[in-house]
Amino acid sequence: MSNDAPRFTYPLPRTDATQPPEEYKDFRAKCPVPHVNLPTGARAYLATRYDDVKTVLADPRFSRAAFLEPGAPRLQPVDPHPDNIMSMDPPRLSRVRRLIAKEFGPRRVESLRPHIEAVTAQLLDEIEASERPVDMVSAFATPLPLQIVCELIGVPFEDRAKFQGWSDRFTALTKYSAQEIMTADRELREYLAGLIEGKRRVPGADLLSALANESDPQVRLTHSEMVMLGVFLLIAGHDTTTTVIATSIVTLLRNPEQLRLWREKPQLTDAAVDELIRYNTPGDGSFARIALEDVELSGTTVPAGSAVIAPMSSANRDPSVFADPDTFDITRDASAHVGFGYGPHFCIGHALARLEMKIALDALFTRLPDLRLAVAPEELRWRQFAALGGLHELPVTW
Repeated sequence: MSNDAPRFTYPLPRTDATQPPEEYKDFRAKCPVPHVNLPTGARAYLATRYDDVKTVLADPRFSRAAFLEPGAPRLQPVDPHPDNIMSMDPPRLSRVRRLIAKEFGPRRVESLRPHIEAVTAQLLDEIEASERPVDMVSAFATPLPLQIVCELIGVPFEDRAKFQGWSDRFTALTKYSAQEIMTADRELREYLAGLIEGKRRVPGADLLSALANESDPQVRLTHSEMVMLGVFLLIAGHDTTTTVIATSIVTLLRNPEQLRLWREKPQLTDAAVDELIRYNTPGDGSFARIALEDVELSGTTVPAGSAVIAPMSSANRDPSVFADPDTFDITRDASAHVGFGYGPHFCIGHALARLEMKIALDALFTRLPDLRLAVAPEELRWRQFAALGGLHELPVTW
């Protein structure tokens, strides 16, 4: 990597809560693989074009497990855990994903539809009975996916305040010290270890119970792998969906003609969800990768051992793939988006996230057709320097 100090620090700040950093457009056109500083003081390359992002996410020359090596660049001032699914490469990654794939497959997810609809209706009942304005992040976008994932994996929803605090420390890149992050990590692992021990004695109809009581030693996870899988599913299973539901509400309210078109033509639902995910890709990037050998991206040679970040929000605004990419258009075919990632770490919960979005947004705008922002769009505050971004709050009225 060049000795010249990078001009930019990742993650780049946003001036609009629902738009990627403005610099990405210039990067794609003029300098598609720039150097950036990381919050820890390390450096990385930033792949901003669609094809390069897909290469970084899927090509085996880029590794997640390599971050476990001593001296590897860090986005946070703590070392990754070797049993975290995001610290794995195939074939170990494939083994763990196979164990949980059925729980997040289309048939299982579709069976959850009535319950998701019931939880959504209950939340909307509470919202309608509340004083206005209502914060849709805390009242709707957060509790819906959080309750569903808690029930799915077997975590008591009443403990949500605890693990929301832990989640905040895991996903913030600069807000907390290394000691605070490590404390949250230890507390969450101890919490989940206790749950798993309880499920060995008294199993329930949930994922952690199934994993804890797996009898086949060929596929059974170690205790540490189970705990870290619980950590990953609990955080990833709600934070990204919370972010995209909240930003989707803002996007639809700011584009009333598109909302009206969707309401008039429900057959556009799948296309609308794809476009919302493309347009509102959670966060500015993905978990970084380490180049295992020299790799060329858009004319730039990334040396072996370098960290590379692949911001999916930039890929999803690449005009070589999506015409007029900064326009929100639910009639376009946006199915090529990489909002759920790409390659071996493609989001295993994508079907659940899509269903939650469909149910949540349809019910919200059916129940509250006069919904509107309670503040000017420019007053909405983005969670800067967080791995997944997201809105601090979303005040609405009707």
